[in-house]
This record gives sequence, C-alpha cells and structure tokens, in this order.
Amino acid sequence: MSGKVSPSGPRPMGPVKNRSCTDIICLLLFLFFLGGWGIVGYFAFTTGHPEQLIYPTDSNGNLCGRTQGYENKTKLFFFDLSRCASPTVVLTGCPTPQVCVEKCPAETFVPIPGSLSSGAEAEVKKKLICQDGTDVEGSSLSDLIIGGKCAPYYVRMVSIGNRCVPSLPYNVNEKNELIADANNNKANVTYGDLMSGTQKLASILGAKDSDDPDATWLTTTILTAARVCKDLMESWWIILSAFVIVMITCLLWIFIMRFITGTMVWISVVVFLGLLVFSFYYSYMQYQMLKMIPESNLSPFAVQFTTNFSYYLELSGTWMFFMVVISVVFVVVFLMMIFMRNRINRAVGLITHGSKAVADIPMSLLFPIIPYMLQLAFVAYFVAVTVGISSSGGAYKILRDNSTTCCPVYYNNSICLPEVFRETCRSCPGVECKFFPGDNLIYGLHAYNLFGFFWSMCFATSLAELVLAGAFASWYWAFRKPKDVPVFPLWISFYRAIRYHLGTLAFGSLLIAIIQFVRATLEWLDRKLKEDPNHWTSRCLICCCKCCLWMLEKFMRCINRNAYIPTITAIRGTNFFSSGREANSLIMRNLDRVWVLDKVTDLMLLIGRLVICIGIGILSNYVLTGGVPQLNSELPQLSYQIVPIVVIVIGSYFITGAFFGVYAMAVDTMFLSFLIDCENNDGSEDRPYYMSKDLMEILGKRNMKAV
Repeated sequence: MSGKVSPSGPRPMGPVKNRSCTDIICLLLFLFFLGGWGIVGYFAFTTGHPEQLIYPTDSNGNLCGRTQGYENKTKLFFFDLSRCASPTVVLTGCPTPQVCVEKCPAETFVPIPGSLSSGAEAEVKKKLICQDGTDVEGSSLSDLIIGGKCAPYYVRMVSIGNRCVPSLPYNVNEKNELIADANNNKANVTYGDLMSGTQKLASILGAKDSDDPDATWLTTTILTAARVCKDLMESWWIILSAFVIVMITCLLWIFIMRFITGTMVWISVVVFLGLLVFSFYYSYMQYQMLKMIPESNLSPFAVQFTTNFSYYLELSGTWMFFMVVISVVFVVVFLMMIFMRNRINRAVGLITHGSKAVADIPMSLLFPIIPYMLQLAFVAYFVAVTVGISSSGGAYKILRDNSTTCCPVYYNNSICLPEVFRETCRSCPGVECKFFPGDNLIYGLHAYNLFGFFWSMCFATSLAELVLAGAFASWYWAFRKPKDVPVFPLWISFYRAIRYHLGTLAFGSLLIAIIQFVRATLEWLDRKLKEDPNHWTSRCLICCCKCCLWMLEKFMRCINRNAYIPTITAIRGTNFFSSGREANSLIMRNLDRVWVLDKVTDLMLLIGRLVICIGIGILSNYVLTGGVPQLNSELPQLSYQIVPIVVIVIGSYFITGAFFGVYAMAVDTMFLSFLIDCENNDGSEDRPYYMSKDLMEILGKRNMKAV
C-alpha cells in the first residue's frame, strides 16, 4: 500500500502492491501479432526495391541521382508528356523516352528542323535534351528529332517528385491551341494533349485526385505545392522560434498555475474573450474598408475556388463571415462564464489539486517523450514496410513501341536487366527498360501492416495514460502530501504497467484499432464509389456507417481512458472489463458531478491552450507583416504569408496538447479519485477525506479531526 500512516491514522488507500497480471491472453495475442508484423517487415525489406519508388528511373533503367554517373542528374524529363494520357499508363508506364537531367527546363522551346542555317542549327542543338550517348554534333537536326533521339519540344517546367512537369499558365481557352515558343515555333501538340498527359501522370504520382477533365493542373497542384514548400523552407527559422516560445510559455503557464490557479484560470477566460473582441474589431475594420470597393463585395462561397488564399482576404464577405463566427463564439463563452461561475470555482479547486500533483511530480511533464518516441518508431517502421511492400515483386520490363523494329531480341513486357540493356539496345528510341512495382501489390500484407500501425499507436497512447494515472493516483491517496508520496512515483507506476498490465493495454487498444481499421476500409470504399455516380445509395449507407463508427470510437476511447485512470486499473490492478465496468458505474452514479467538474475543467484547460495558440498566431502575423522593424531585413519573401502562420498555430496546438495533456490526465485522475473519496469516506476520524483542504473548502466538506 502507498502512504505511511500511524495505527490510528486513516485507512491506507491508493495503488495496491499485491496485484497479478491482467488480460494475459490478449498480451500473448499482441506479441504474436508483433511477430507476424516483423515477418511482414522482413519480407518487405528483403524483396522490396524502395529506391525504384523514391527515385525516378529513365528509359535505360538508370536511377536519377543514384546510379553511378547520374549523381547530379536528379530530375526525370519526359520527351512527350502528351503520350502519358493513355488509360493504361498506370500499368505500362508513360510510352515516351525519359532521361535524367540536372534541372528542369526553364523555357518553352520548339526546334524546327529543315529550315535553319548551319549556324542557327548549331545554336538550336545546344538547347536540345537528348538520350544519353546521342551524337548530337554528328547528326542532323532532322535525324535527332524525327529519329526520337531528342525531345521534339519542351515547355517551362517545375520539379514535382523529381519529375519535370509543365508549369505553364494553362486555361480552358488555350486547351486546343498548339504549343508555341517565344519565336512562335509551334509543336504538333496542343495544350489540351499536354494537360491530359500531365493529369494522368499526376494521378500516378498521387499528386492529384480530380474527376474534372478541365481542372487546372497548374493552379491546383504544381505551383501551390512548390510555393508552399518554398515558403516553409524559407520561414523555417520563424516556425522553429515560435515553437520554442510556445514550449517556454507552456512551462511558465503550468509553473504559475501552481501558485495562483484560480487567477490564471480567470485570466485565461478574460484574455480569450479579449482576443475575440480584438479579432471582431479587426474583422469589422477590414469589412468596412473593403465594402467601399465594389469588386470586393462578394461572398467567399460565391467565387470559384483558388489556391491564391490571399484573394479570399480581399473579399468583404470573408470578413463578414469571420465576424459572425467570432460573435457566436463570444456570446456562447460569455454566457457560459456567467451561468457556470459557481461550477467554475469548483473546477478551479480540482485544477489546483492537479497542479499541485504535477508540481510534486515534475518528471511527468517529460514522461510523454517516451511514448512519443515509441510512436515515432512505429510510424517509421510502418512507412518503411509500406514502401517495401509496394515495391516488392517488382521487376525491370521492356516497354516497346509497336512501330519500332530495332532491337528485336526484346519483346513487350519481357524481363530485362538494365546493365545488359544499356550495352545492347540503348540506341533504340522505341524500346525502354523500365522498373514496374508488380501487378499484385499483396493487399493482404498492406492490410496487416495498416492494422499493426493502428494497434501499435493506440498501445503507446494507452501506456502513457496508464503510467501517468498511476503516478497521480499515488499522489492523491497520500494523506500527508507530499510527505507520504512514494519516491519516484512515476517510475514505480511505469514498472507496474510493464510488469502487470500490458495485456490490459493491448486489449483496450485492440478494440480501438479494429474500429479505426474498419473506418479506413469504409473510407477506401467511399473513394472508389465516387467514380461511379450510380452508387449514391451505397455511398449514403457507407457515410452512415462511418458516422456510427466515429461515435463508437469516441465511446471506446472514453471507456479506455476511464478504465486506466487511478480508481480502476492503476489502483485496483483489475483487468480491462472489470476496470471499465467499475469506472463507468462510478461515473453513472455521479453523472451530475461529471458535468459540473470534469467537463468544466476540460473547458478551462482548452481555453488556456487556445489562448496560447491564438496569441502565438497573432504574434507571428505581427512579425511577418513587418511589425518588428529590426527583423524586416531578415524576413523572407513569401508567396502565401498564411502558410507559416497556419503551421505555427497547428504545431502550437499539438505542443500545448503535450503539456496540457499531462495536466488533463492529472485532473481526470484527481476527479475519479475524488468521486471514490466522497463515496468511501465521510470526513470522520476513521474515514477522513484524502482531498486537499482547498478542495474541501470549495465543496463544503471537512475532516472532523486532523490526522
């Protein structure tokens, strides 16, 4: 038993020492599953060719950026992307010569053979992109172009996935026009042909998923992705600095709450309401300014979608939408604060109790690093196995143009060796030795790998919750705090979890993993059915199932969390079903207190997180808009200023979640321990309350005699 008490003192309570292993069968199942996952990984690593998926391969089987002699040629250039528009391109590859180049073309170029002088033809040859080993100087321009040894044209391109794809500003009016360069030389390919081929290539690379044949590839994919990546790379130091500020702020916030919990809670509420007022005022001023411009009097929902996000901020309707949302949030929060002020005062006592526990067990703030690192390892393994499985069973095969008569030793889809092919048929323009991942991607192994990912991630999360719950339970049930708290309660709880309750962790996480896997399967079916408009009834049924499974997952997560906090597995040492039954029975008997204390407490902690996230977002916007003159010379020129701000706010939300999550776990542990304390004790000399004096004062309770 935890706690050192005199013979006349209170009954010792808290995490029991005499406990046994729970849910052993599920633990064995989990270990057996991990062994199978290891076998799947061994198969993926030994038979897969991940480099063939990561790095592009030219027509001769050379890996761009990897094969010897091609280290500096990291980009793959397609001679004629219009030939990629075939529906069979996913299986057969793009039937056009492909070569590795150092950089993608930065201009549109169309050589016209037969109409140039020798000097002009020599200048044109310098701009050609040809297959390796081509004798450009000793061949005529006609032989190079018509013979398929050099690209018949190319346009201005950007690199996406190390593949050169067009970056011309296409629009619907140009789709039937011939491609022309600055000298008005025209290729025998239209913009529409090139767009169709590019869209098909995009679907192969996973960069685009659109059923609209007139969708603008440039606007929706290429430039957006390139500009966003560029903005993130150039503003990395701003994002990193903001994250450091957030971490320091969280530590200071939690430290201050140790001494003035109630004040900090109400300051959080007031600051949050103040930020809403400031946001409403700023939105109102922007709305008034834009309302004077007739072109800006549009609703953001009435204009065509564009990735130029700054365009929406130039519409008065956008700021009107912001004002409505901010007003609703302000009114809801303000009324809640007025009508729930007494409940908030009680929640403050519970938060104070939790803050003292966190302060007395400071290592609890660093413990989440362990499960996070475990989750990171699971993510890395999952990604590696996925890439390995996707590239397993692949082989180099011949892709042959039916009109080509050279190199008859190879026929279409026959197996080839890149080294042998380069020595025998590299000069044949209509025959290529390409790597194909394989016709069967072994869907069963992919499903096994995905389920392993879900189960392992849930297991790591559950482990963190159980360990923290056990440590904070030891603190609550110590009658004289912190004197009676065991030495190193966190690591004692960690040992108990590993020694006795891994089976319970595996059981609870298994249930959630099954639900997540079924949801992922339904999501995959829903995407497939989108391609067939006649299956709307099936899609409606799938949507209903997805909604039900989402609610079921939330319910199971609630059961898991209640089963792990101190009054159950952490204290009693019981199995999953016994712990879940006792926890939920306890909650149902005290349902009114659940909403009065636990949910209000969660709301107060959420407001604290939002204050930090919104505050760092406003500060980032202030810096990026030149609010700090000393930093203006260091600020990067961004295409989308909102990109780093969004990344900072989202990242800050997760960072605050790591710190406040420990706090929330402490509060939840205090809450259920408080419920048991109230049911089992009455404040008498024989059965005194274990809660703190501050919490007893708020609830109107007291111990009859100090022990």
